[in-house]
Amino acid sequence: MRISSALRREQLVDATMEIMQETGVQSVTMREVAKRAKSSLAAVHYCFRDKDELVHAAVERWIHEMVPDSIRSAGSVGVRAAVRDILDAWWEGLEKVPQNAQAQFELFLWAVRTGSRVGQSMYPLYLSAIDLVLNEAQQAARETCDWDLITIARSLLVIVDGCSFQYFNDPAGSGAKALSYEMAEAIFDRAHVKVRLDKSR
Repeated sequence: MRISSALRREQLVDATMEIMQETGVQSVTMREVAKRAKSSLAAVHYCFRDKDELVHAAVERWIHEMVPDSIRSAGSVGVRAAVRDILDAWWEGLEKVPQNAQAQFELFLWAVRTGSRVGQSMYPLYLSAIDLVLNEAQQAARETCDWDLITIARSLLVIVDGCSFQYFNDPAGSGAKALSYEMAEAIFDRAHVKVRLDKSR
């Protein structure tokens, strides 16, 4: 049965992510993705120019999971609420499928080590997605903040990265999840995130 190119792309991204979760990004090849997706090699090359483009599509999927449509459409009111929503989504995904998060960390290190162009775009893509949500949340709450939102987004990624590694090392005893929320609260206090008193401005 013939399927649309859009659906085929999704299947190929699924296969790419599965391979990275199981054996690492170094195992991702166009041929292996075709085999995993039960597709022809020609179809893979039709949908994606090369391995980097395939992996980039996987990154975009992961970003969508970290900042899902439910957060974007809900319109979190306030930076604090938006950050908590993002942390909720991250921890839900990590606890459900830890291999997914592990693959993301491994991918970034691989990209830096090999000079892949994925490494140049991966971190900025995460920052951009988070910054957009924070900006909308700040405007909705009419908040003021001493820090620019991109700094808060960077700080959030620092928290996520560090606490995730602690969780991987000791899921039951590290308290990493609770610590991530406490660290976020410390950032809010340091950045002086607060509702603007003069609502007319």
